[in-house]
Amino acid sequence: MIRLLIPLLLLVLVLIVLHEFDDPAPPADFVFASENEVFTLDPQRMSWLADMRLGYGLFEGLTAWNTNDFSMRGALASSWDTSDDGLVWTFHLRPDARWSNDDPVTAHDVRWSWRRLLLPDTAADYSNLLFPVKGAKAFWQWRSDQLAGATPPDPDAIDDAFDTMVALVAQDDHTLRIELERPVPWLADQLAFAPLLPVHRPTVEGWPDSIDTSDGWHTVEPPPWPDRDFVNIDPDTGRLEQSPLWARPDTWVSNGPYVLTHWRYRRDIRLAANPEYHGANGDMPQSVLVRSYPDPNTALLAFASGEVDWLTGVSADCRTDLLTERAQGTRDDVHARPAFGTDYFLFNCRPTLPDGRINPFADPRVRQAFALATDKQAIVDHVTRLAEPVTGAFTPAESIPGYTPPAGLGYDVEQADALLTQAGWIDRDADGVREDADGRPFPTVDLLYTTSSARFRRMAAALRDQWKRSLGVDAQLVGQDSKFFGADRRAGNFMVARGRWYGDWGDPTTFLNMCRSTNGNNDSGLRSDQFDAAMHAADIATDPADRMAKLTLAEQVLMEHEVPLLPICQVVEVTMFDPGRFDGMTAHPRLVQYLHEVRPREEGP
Repeated sequence: MIRLLIPLLLLVLVLIVLHEFDDPAPPADFVFASENEVFTLDPQRMSWLADMRLGYGLFEGLTAWNTNDFSMRGALASSWDTSDDGLVWTFHLRPDARWSNDDPVTAHDVRWSWRRLLLPDTAADYSNLLFPVKGAKAFWQWRSDQLAGATPPDPDAIDDAFDTMVALVAQDDHTLRIELERPVPWLADQLAFAPLLPVHRPTVEGWPDSIDTSDGWHTVEPPPWPDRDFVNIDPDTGRLEQSPLWARPDTWVSNGPYVLTHWRYRRDIRLAANPEYHGANGDMPQSVLVRSYPDPNTALLAFASGEVDWLTGVSADCRTDLLTERAQGTRDDVHARPAFGTDYFLFNCRPTLPDGRINPFADPRVRQAFALATDKQAIVDHVTRLAEPVTGAFTPAESIPGYTPPAGLGYDVEQADALLTQAGWIDRDADGVREDADGRPFPTVDLLYTTSSARFRRMAAALRDQWKRSLGVDAQLVGQDSKFFGADRRAGNFMVARGRWYGDWGDPTTFLNMCRSTNGNNDSGLRSDQFDAAMHAADIATDPADRMAKLTLAEQVLMEHEVPLLPICQVVEVTMFDPGRFDGMTAHPRLVQYLHEVRPREEGP
């Protein structure tokens, strides 16, 4: 192992030297490695953990988490009030908050950003976060109906409709009033989540520099649509076409601890301290560098060579060996913790497959059969080898106070066989192949996974072998780059696809909402009236204990009847950093690391 490691380390050192010639910027105060590429720095369009990690460094929302225990604290808002019935929340913004171009951050910024999140034009995955706001869902539906109509809608009508329909009111520059359809006790927690971070409208839309917004953009007349660089109106559909090009270093404006100074796709991203940030602190890293390492072994070698200070996730093959060394006390830079997340495989629940064939997974009995034919314990014992807790539920057990997830489906090959038979898939001619009533064989199952980690390929291979052995069904592995994988999952171009979901706020809905029929993250295509009705019953429950019991019933419907996804295990996150060099690294399962809270220790003698 050592003889192999030495030449690899030398190779990494050579690459580092070449990189320094290519990038003459001074060394950053804090460098971390990411195996997953950053897709977007637009908060309203974020849905991946790697994106959100940077989002929390670049932008600041009304609230933030204390990452040691995930209690809430003020951020952009210095305080807030709640009415006795829990339906009205009033947030008081800091008067000293500024954008990085020195414009004031106001309640109008938050309100406009949330309107943007609600617009179907933005194609955001998390529009539904705002549906509890009075009139928000109706506004989203109004705009959806407009876009689906035969006549192109008038985009200038959006402001009037939002003002009339949605109970979000900027009472003055520093006061935002929110009226809810129903109580949402976890609202302060939810408002710290990345898609609800405010953005700077003139930057996002590309207003001309000649427009003076120093008193706030809301004090001036917006420019005509043709004069906005990053948004235009599709003449055929009336849809707002929003360009991502505003999120570049040369046009960047944000309100968080950092600003974007450098971005080379698939290579690196550099942040610098934002001098306009109200919480600017000389103790925090003044510069942060994110290096992209698609290959996990290269990332590990970069850490070993000192090129990076933090590996946000370790998925190299030697991970179990590293944990053994940690347990033996021979190293303290390896850290493992159960995370607020679940590894799963997603079934395509749509009636037809991408090529037009009938989709067998449209039948919930087929999905149940494949789940029952999966030996999860064997996967964690012999494939992942991290002793992760296996699960039949989507929500991790004991992760949310007062909530008990259902048991879900276990491992039962006989019941799996019976369910496939009930669904009409029978070996009719004793050739070992299941056919439907018309004699068509069960199609070969495409198992889609990302190539950035050997973990998912091996899990997919284990499923292929188990399903062949237990069900007599063939499957083939299909590996993809993360960017193309995400696009195909969203478009429904898969049969079974790997997944990992991290909870975003401290309530079961952070997992269960993903499977609602109207949710932007519902890549399975599940449309279940029974599950939607069970979730609605929980939505309107006023007693906290009764609400949690109803959510358990909803998850039982989801995981024991509908089965749009096959949960495997709770995620165990393995990271690497030297605790002797850095303070402020969170160990909480929610995995949120605020970059400005990292504190480099003084160098020793």
